[in-house]
Amino acid sequence: IRGMRALFSLLGPGASGFGRDRKPARQEPRSRPSSPRRPGSSPGSSSASFSLGGRSPSPAFARRPNRARGRDDAGRTAVSGRSSGLPVRPPSSVSMNALIPNQPLMAQSLGGAFVLDMAIQLVGWAAAATLQTEKFYDLFGSLAFASTAITSFVSSPQAPRQALITGMVCAWTARLGAFLARRVLRDGGDSRFDEVKRRPGMFLVYWLMQGAWVWVTALPCFLINGLTSQSGLHAGDYVSLALWLFGIAFETAADVQKSAFKAAPANRGRFIDVGLWSVSRHPNYFGEILVWLGVCGVALSANASVGVSVAALASPAFVTLLLTKVSGIPILEKSADERWGSEAKYQEYKRNTPCLVPRLPGLGSAKAV
Repeated sequence: IRGMRALFSLLGPGASGFGRDRKPARQEPRSRPSSPRRPGSSPGSSSASFSLGGRSPSPAFARRPNRARGRDDAGRTAVSGRSSGLPVRPPSSVSMNALIPNQPLMAQSLGGAFVLDMAIQLVGWAAAATLQTEKFYDLFGSLAFASTAITSFVSSPQAPRQALITGMVCAWTARLGAFLARRVLRDGGDSRFDEVKRRPGMFLVYWLMQGAWVWVTALPCFLINGLTSQSGLHAGDYVSLALWLFGIAFETAADVQKSAFKAAPANRGRFIDVGLWSVSRHPNYFGEILVWLGVCGVALSANASVGVSVAALASPAFVTLLLTKVSGIPILEKSADERWGSEAKYQEYKRNTPCLVPRLPGLGSAKAV
C-alpha cells in the first residue's frame, strides 16, 4: 500500500503534492477543501511547484522577456522577435506555406523563394518574348528580389535581424531597379539582347540565369528569414550595416557620376576618368561587392549553424565571381580596349588606375587589382 501511494505521489495527477503524506519542499501545506479560497486564486490550479508559499505566482516575479533587448533568459531572441514583452506568437508560414506546404520554415523560405523567383522570370520572359523587347528584363529582376525577400520575411517570425536584412535587400533593389529603368528609357534598349530577344529559347536562358542570380545573391536573406530563433542584434550587425551603407553610397555615387559624365555633350566619345572613376576603373562594382559583404555579415552575426553560415558566404563569393570573371568587368574591359585601346591617354589611365579596388589618393600609381 505504501508503495502504491508513493507511486501515485510521483506519477499521479498534479504529481507535486498529490499524496497527503508527501509535502512539497519549502512550501506550506495545501489548504483544506473546506477552507475559503484565497483572493486571486483560480479554480483548478495545480500544486505550487512554481509558486511561492503555495500561492499563485505574483506578477512581479513572473518570468518575462528582457524588454530592453527583446531577449529571454537564455539570451536568445523570442520567436516573435519583438521586444514589447507581449506573449510570444508562433512563426507564421502563411505566404510560403502556399508555395511549399507542410515543410519546416527553412525549407519554405529557401524553396518558396526559388519557386516565386522562377515564376516571376517565366512571366517576364513570356511577355518579353511575345513583344520581342528586353525592357522588362531589369524590371522583373528587381521585382524578383523584392518579392522573394518580402515574402520570406512575412512568413518568418519577424525578428529584428530578419527585418534588418530584408530592409537592406529591398533598399538596394529599389536603388538598382530605379537606376536600370532610367538607363533603359534613356538608351532605348540594351544591346546585349539585340539578337537573343528574337529567339525565344535562347532568350529564356537569359531569364533563367537572372533567376539564379537573384536567388543566390539574396540567399543570406532567405537563410535568416528561415530561422525560428536567433541571437539579438549586436556589434557584428552594426559593423555589417555600416559596410553596407558605405558600399551602397559608393556604388550610387559612381553611377551618378558616370550618368552625368555621359550626359555632357563635351564628353561624347570619351572614357570617364573623373571622380571615383579616377581611383578605380569599376568603382560601381566595388561598391556592389561591399553591399553583399555587408548583407552576408548580418547573416553571419546570427550565430546560426555552420551550414547556414557557409551558405551565406555563397552570396558575396558569387557576386564577386560574376562581376570580375564572367559578365561584368571582362565584357566592359574588352569593349573599352576595342574603343580606346589605341589612345595613349587611355593606356596611361589603365596602367595607373586599379581595375576594382580603389587607389587611395596620394599613393601614386597602383597595380591593377
